[in-house]
Amino acid sequence: MKNQITSSDIFDINKKSGALILGKNRLDDYATKFLSKYCKEALITPMPLPVEQILLDMGLAVQEVSLSSNSDVFGCCLLLDCSINVYNRETNQYTATDFKAGTILIDPLSVAAYGEGSKRNTLIHEALHWEKDKRYFEILEIKNKNAAEKLYPIMCRQTETFFEPSQGKKTKENEVRWLEWQAHRLAPRVLMPSEGFRRKAEEILKSSPDIFCSGLVKQLSDFFNVSLESVKYRIDEVGLRDAVSKLADYEDVYANIHYAAEYVKLTPAQAYKYLLADENLRFWVDKGNYVFIDGYFVLDDVRYVAKSSKGFQLTQNAKKNLAQCVVNIREHRKSSLYHSSEGAIVNFLLFKTGSVDDRVLTFHPSYQTPQVRDPEVAYKAFSDSISSYNEQEEITLMQMLGDPTKTLCDCLWFLMDNRKWNYPEKFNEETRLHKNYHGRIKNNDHNNMTTNVLMSICVGMKLNLRLTEKLFSKSNNKLNYYGDPDKTYIRIMEKMPGLSVEEFNLVLAETGVQELGSAIKE
Repeated sequence: MKNQITSSDIFDINKKSGALILGKNRLDDYATKFLSKYCKEALITPMPLPVEQILLDMGLAVQEVSLSSNSDVFGCCLLLDCSINVYNRETNQYTATDFKAGTILIDPLSVAAYGEGSKRNTLIHEALHWEKDKRYFEILEIKNKNAAEKLYPIMCRQTETFFEPSQGKKTKENEVRWLEWQAHRLAPRVLMPSEGFRRKAEEILKSSPDIFCSGLVKQLSDFFNVSLESVKYRIDEVGLRDAVSKLADYEDVYANIHYAAEYVKLTPAQAYKYLLADENLRFWVDKGNYVFIDGYFVLDDVRYVAKSSKGFQLTQNAKKNLAQCVVNIREHRKSSLYHSSEGAIVNFLLFKTGSVDDRVLTFHPSYQTPQVRDPEVAYKAFSDSISSYNEQEEITLMQMLGDPTKTLCDCLWFLMDNRKWNYPEKFNEETRLHKNYHGRIKNNDHNNMTTNVLMSICVGMKLNLRLTEKLFSKSNNKLNYYGDPDKTYIRIMEKMPGLSVEEFNLVLAETGVQELGSAIKE
């Protein structure tokens, strides 16, 4: 009895739309078809693919431009003449720029961050779009120009590296997502053809019977001029996992693939230390309108963050759908990172030490889901939504701040009274300041307070940065945006709103900045 044909076995063209339909089991077949047309030698003899020559033979030109603010977009191929939003890193703005069909755009910052292997993968990824998807978009532009403009061009994104679209969703958007899924899966198969890759791996194993798994991966990466990570996945795909799993250090080499924990919660101190250590994470958070709430960097959106009298919390929607709104920080064994792809893990933070199996935290755009890939555009309208919780209080405060007859103590007492800080003990509990300050503020007798005292009160009341700045403008203190301790205070309030004074001080301790509160608390 013949095995039943499934969607994974299909290799066809949609007669109506011109879209390639390609099942998981037929990916190597399409890669063979592509190489048969553009580089037959690679199907006969293992070799590093001559990517530049293939692009020339296809009539494609390559141009370097910045395509996203957070380095998520690696490249795109212009299948039709069109305008692309190019990002200017100096002005932090996008500018519409016209390009001709047959142009591959690649982001130089992504190339620098992720290495030559990733660049070659992206170039083949875009060449595959030209080969298999050009007709689809030509037909779509004729049939539905508005849809074509909405869905085109397809961007090669780090966040879609492992994303798989819905099987049953019959929309143009989902159809295009499948075209992108195909390109992500096909590019490594073109760069490392199945038979040639297997033959080269077996040749290395035979000539070096005592080789370590890390050595095998490195030799294959160097030979095919691809990333270490793509070699590890290809080893599994061509059926060599059983043989390779017997090699020394296999568990360490594959730990970041097989044993990573997803969406790890951080303490405020860990989060801030990681932001300082990892430029990629810092850039992503800064450009993506994220704030640190309940252990996660989450999109500043009323659907995901709520404010109450207790401060900021994740909504139930956010807790149930972390992938939609939270930056994915993974936990790995420390040893596994010695075998990670070049440029893939730029920095990491040890947070469980003292054993052989130390753990590290890692961030990479490819860990993220498409829902969080470009939030600075999708969620811009929500950027001030969280801070507008108590609108009437804010309006009254702003009026008092602008009134020359009202003092700083008047403004602070108004806020303290709203929070029912009626007794010195409550004031001390929330601010970690000496109880005496409570009476002096109530009696309008401490308008010359220091930066430390005023910042302790602002943090204790969980004020946002904007209101804190307004209160400082009413005082004799001027915030120094470029020098500590003020620079660190501002940074924490921007990205970690709603921390208690205790949590705020834990972050300060990580950076060596003086903690808030009085030396004598009682």
